[in-house]
Formats: sequence, C-alpha cells, structure tokens
Amino acid sequence: MLEEKPVLLVKRKNIQLVIDYCLDQRTGFTVSPRAISNDDFELEVDVNGIKQAIALGMFAKENKIEVAGLGELAKPKTSAARKPEAKEAPSLMSQPSIEPKEDGSLLSFDLNVTDN
Repeated sequence: MLEEKPVLLVKRKNIQLVIDYCLDQRTGFTVSPRAISNDDFELEVDVNGIKQAIALGMFAKENKIEVAGLGELAKPKTSAARKPEAKEAPSLMSQPSIEPKEDGSLLSFDLNVTDN
C-alpha cells in the first residue's frame, strides 16, 4: 500500500522556518518548487509516527502553513451549524419549596406547595 506523505505549501519567506523545524525534529523532507508560482514551494515531510504527525500539525497550524497531499484527511468536512434546541425553563410552580428545619441541619421539601 502506498503511504501518502503530508505536503506543506510554503512561501519563499517561510521556507527557512519549516526547514529549521524539520532539521530540529530530525525529520526527512523533500522540497520542490511549484509550477504555479516562483514564490511557492511544496515541502514533502517523512512522518514516522503519530507523535511526529501531531507535532507537525500543531507547527503548521501555529505558523499558518497550508497542509496538502492527504486527500480527504487534510481538511475535515464542515457541516451546517446546528442551532441548539432551547430548553423550556421550568415554571416556578413546579419548583419545590425548600424550608430549613428548626435545628438547621437538614432541609425538608414540600412538593405540594402551589402558592405564588
């Protein structure tokens, strides 16, 4: 099975930052220029484990670097925002009456109180 490697789309001004990160993490990488623009580069990173993948994702998000090359895994699908269902507040009549006992240690509840 072919494993897809994450590809970072990097501008020329940010490429040194990404290369330094890969060197610090001892991660293999391949850099190639993009055909679309002279200022953009594709940096393919060799990720060996889940911890490296998480660290790379955090680094990319922190530095606002676009991740590509993972197909459907690169960007999660966003669903339409749901409105939270409004729960009806209980009426005051359904609230139990709480009265302290004479000794003050326990509470007694009278569920049959209907006065407003």
